[in-house]
Amino acid sequence: MPSRQVRIAALLGALAITAAACGGESLEASAPVGEWSQVRDEARGQTVRWWMFGGDARVNDYVDEIVRPRAEALGIKLVRVPVDDTVSAVQRVVAEVRAGKTSGGSVDLLWVNGENFSQGKRAGLWLEDWATNLPNARFVDWTDPTISTDFGVPIAGQEAPWSRATFVFAHDRARTADPPRSYEELLEYARNHPGRFTYPAPPDFTGSAFVRQAVQALGEDDAFTLLEGLKPHLWRGGDAFPGSEAELSQLFGNGQVDFAMSYDPSFVQSAVRKGIFSSTARPFVFDSGALQNTSYVTIPANAAHQAGALVVADLLLSPELQHIKADPGVIGLASVLDRGRLPSRDRLGFARFDDNPYTLVKFGRLLEELPASRVLEIEERWEREVLR
Repeated sequence: MPSRQVRIAALLGALAITAAACGGESLEASAPVGEWSQVRDEARGQTVRWWMFGGDARVNDYVDEIVRPRAEALGIKLVRVPVDDTVSAVQRVVAEVRAGKTSGGSVDLLWVNGENFSQGKRAGLWLEDWATNLPNARFVDWTDPTISTDFGVPIAGQEAPWSRATFVFAHDRARTADPPRSYEELLEYARNHPGRFTYPAPPDFTGSAFVRQAVQALGEDDAFTLLEGLKPHLWRGGDAFPGSEAELSQLFGNGQVDFAMSYDPSFVQSAVRKGIFSSTARPFVFDSGALQNTSYVTIPANAAHQAGALVVADLLLSPELQHIKADPGVIGLASVLDRGRLPSRDRLGFARFDDNPYTLVKFGRLLEELPASRVLEIEERWEREVLR
C-alpha cells in the first residue's frame, strides 16, 4: 500500500458490503476522507472514471469543457465513460464485487439517482458517510427533503448532489396566453380544445413523470380518475401517444398541440435556441405543485481511485461550477446549493440569471418524488387503466 494513501477508518469506520446482497465474501473498503489536504495529495496523479448517462450533449460538453480542466488543474485525469443506461454501470460494480474484486474497481464515480441508487444501497455497493464531509458540502441544505432523500430513499451520506430537475411545461404565449395551472384546469382546457393536448406514454421518462406529478398533487385514485377523463380529449382522441419528449416537442413546435413538458427546467431555452420552439415559447408550472428530484454522484466502495472521486465530487459542488451549470447559455439547470449559505458575491452571480424569460427562478409548491419502488407500480396501473 502506498505510504501516501489516507484511510478513513479513523474518521468513518470500515465500510462493509454484505455477502448476501452481492453473492461474495464480506468486503471491507477504505477511502480517503480525512484531512482534505491529504485527500488532495492522494488524488494527484489519479485517473477518475466517471460513468454517466451520455445522451445529453450539453451535460457532456459541461463535463468535458468545464469540469475536466478544473480536475486537471488539481492533478486528476477525468475520463467520462458514457452509458446508455445507468443500470449497466451498477451491474458492472455488482459483477466486480461478486468476482471478489474488493478494490481496484473500474467505476470510480457514478451519476445516479432513483432506483439505481436504491438498489445499490440495499446491496451495500456504495462508499458510506462521505458526502457531508466534502468542503463544499457546507453550501448544501442537507435538511431539504429533495436533497436528503433520493426518490424517497435517505441518501445517508452515500451520494452528493450535483444537479436539480423540476417538471416544467411550455406554452406559446402568442397562441395560449393563459395556460392551465392545475390538473383540473388542464382537464377543462382539454375538453374545450379537443386534440390540443397530449403527453408521452409511460414508461417514457417524461410521460411517467407527468403521471407521477398528478399522483403527488391529487392522490393516486383521484389522479387516475382525472387521467381517464382526460384521455378522450387528447391528441388523436387518445388512441395514440407520443413516444418521447422529443416527439411531443416537435408537435408543440409545429403548432399541433398547445403544450410541451420536460423534467429539464431549461428545455424551453434549449428548444428556442435550436429553432424547435418559437421565441414566444415560455415555461410554466402548475400551482398545484411541480415534481422535483435531484441528481447525485456516488462512489463505489471498491472504486480504484476514491480520493480522486472525492475531489471531483467536491468540484461539482463548488459555487463556481454550480454557477456555470446554472447559466442558461451552458445548461440552465438549477443549483443544488442554498443561496443563503453562499458568500454575497456568489449569490449575486446566481441572481444574474433570474431575468431569463426561458427559465424559471421560482417553481412554487414543490412535490417530492414517489419512492423508487412505486414508479413501476404507477406505470403499470397507467397501462391497465388509461392506455388499455
